[in-house]
Amino acid sequence: MGNAYQDRLRYVYKITSSRIRKADYDLHLTYQEATVNGEVASIGNHQVFRFIDRIRGYKEREQDLARIKLEIERLKALKTNAEHKRAMKKLHEELKNLKFADDYLLVVIENNKDYDRLNSSKAFSINGKKYKRLLATTGGAKSSTVIYVSEDIHPLLEKRLNNGRDPNKELVPAKLEAYKALACSTSTPVSHPERVLVVHDCITEFGADIIQIDDTETEYPRIESRKNEPIQMNMSDGFGLISPALSERWASELGNEYIPSGFCIRNSFCKGMVFTFDYHEFADRVAGKYMVDDAWGNPVDIREVDLIITTSMLKLWSSYNSIDDYLLCCGYYGYTFSVTKVTPEELEDERHLNYQFIQSLQLDDTEIGELIAPTVDSIKDVLGEDYRKALLFLKGIHIHENDYRNSPDDYIKGLMVDPRLIDDPFVRNKIHTLIRKRMNEAKIGVLRVKGNFSIISGDPYTLCQSIFGIPLTGLLSSGQFYSRYWNERHVGRVACFRAPMTCHNNIKVLRFQNTDEMQHWYRYMNTVTILNSWDTTTHSLNGADMDSDQVLTTDNPVILGAIQELDAIVCVQKTSAQKIPDEKDLIQANKDSFGDLIGFTTNKITSMFDVLANYEEHSAEYQEMMYRIQCGQHYQQNAIDQAKGIECKKMPKHWYDIRAAVTDESALNMVAHKKPYFFIYNDPEQKKNIPPM
Repeated sequence: MGNAYQDRLRYVYKITSSRIRKADYDLHLTYQEATVNGEVASIGNHQVFRFIDRIRGYKEREQDLARIKLEIERLKALKTNAEHKRAMKKLHEELKNLKFADDYLLVVIENNKDYDRLNSSKAFSINGKKYKRLLATTGGAKSSTVIYVSEDIHPLLEKRLNNGRDPNKELVPAKLEAYKALACSTSTPVSHPERVLVVHDCITEFGADIIQIDDTETEYPRIESRKNEPIQMNMSDGFGLISPALSERWASELGNEYIPSGFCIRNSFCKGMVFTFDYHEFADRVAGKYMVDDAWGNPVDIREVDLIITTSMLKLWSSYNSIDDYLLCCGYYGYTFSVTKVTPEELEDERHLNYQFIQSLQLDDTEIGELIAPTVDSIKDVLGEDYRKALLFLKGIHIHENDYRNSPDDYIKGLMVDPRLIDDPFVRNKIHTLIRKRMNEAKIGVLRVKGNFSIISGDPYTLCQSIFGIPLTGLLSSGQFYSRYWNERHVGRVACFRAPMTCHNNIKVLRFQNTDEMQHWYRYMNTVTILNSWDTTTHSLNGADMDSDQVLTTDNPVILGAIQELDAIVCVQKTSAQKIPDEKDLIQANKDSFGDLIGFTTNKITSMFDVLANYEEHSAEYQEMMYRIQCGQHYQQNAIDQAKGIECKKMPKHWYDIRAAVTDESALNMVAHKKPYFFIYNDPEQKKNIPPM
């Protein structure tokens, strides 16, 4: 898998806006100079790169890559001489040219003035090639990075990205930008399904005890506890279904020898998970019929369908007249279904916590000792210079023969061959360097626990009931969950975490069910965690959806003993005005998205936990800090919404900036203006500012 991913990498220039400005918008830069300057970035192959290859008429890149790599391997096996060295150098140059995409440019925007100039009618150029803004991905915008492409192919790429959608549909500009950016997700094309069914999402309704946070009509958020509050939930948010036959075919095309639980897919304006579920059998045994209506109201025979996607997955489904209209546009403009992620055949048995997961736990010294013991013991084992423990540390617990075959020729491979290398000074130094890093990670909460990360799914049985128009019950009731991994280990209860976390309300305890009926219908969903359709679990997990979000689950007794099962926080969501977006709107949407406000907000909440520790639990100061921490989830949601073009209030500055709080001396001690002490191990620069003890 690692080598396959390396084959899919493309290399592009990544340049700051000031670099272009200082070159008077006509920069000349060789690949060698860019490499030395750190101005070359590697990106996984994606749909836009495939579009560029097609526009440039280059249809055999993959074959040429394979040919060159094969020849390099052949030369490596021969005795080294001057002729072979020259041939190798030439092949590596060909490989570099093949992977380098000069039609695609990343620019890090350092200020809005630069951005306006780069997008003005005065074009800028790199090595004589003019560039024009294409888009900013959601992740790229956090680091103020925007994608530019060669000016001559820009109109053709724009047409492909818009994929024949209805241009008169009003949309939120930031959302349109994000939907177009789905074409920049690293992905591998797969064969086209026989027939695709698009269905409306499944909405369930129930009552639940919640904590509602709302700042729409007040300066500061208002927190209100509500009992049996009516909840409407999209239980299929971001997921659909794939037939076992198509799942097996796609898996084979991707080089897997098992039927995966699911795939994370992409297509034009399409994103989400499809889980392997036998809905054909459901039609026979449960629904007793085969005709269903698609999202446009057209009747479809389910027996002809091997892929079902929901309207939350196909973002602009209403911009097309039918699924046939959509797929014809995809074919015309060169889109294919592609896969970004495949669920694993097996889940891991151990993973690591992080400080967000444990910062709200109330633990005494004994419990802390129990929690850190596996991590401390593993470090001691490696320092004890047992080559077997060292290999487990270096390669993981699932080490097998393929690890040897696929490993590069380095000291780890040597240690696999000859255990005596554990006494070699070079090997010892390498291992000690890595273990020191592991020790520092442990100091910021990266602790070993039994458990794993798994992708979450809604109940596919409930979704099928919705598709066939029969009463919604699902197989899982409120408070019930399903995990084959934990059921096989006879574990009935686990702690569940999802990043980013803000407060204790975000920790969920999952209680598993394991009936014969569940084992039958979920038989293909072996490595996912299935949520029920009737409670606020997704709200508790900080607004999780099913488009490939992952959770960490662990049966660690110390953690389970420290969890208080609190009501979910529900933040009142805001909306943004829709319009027919033009280029100026999209550029403004980029500006509004620049910077990682989500990470900033999350870090401030961690600092608040540090302040909280100074006060007694029932004091007024403690209650105020808990209020601010709970509001942190609301401000975190606001930061996410702001990236979607929604106007939101930011966290009050006097909560974290000492200068903004000086007018109220009584509140100065509650300002979360300092990073927690353990952050010195997260950022070595912080250590310089710590005064000597």
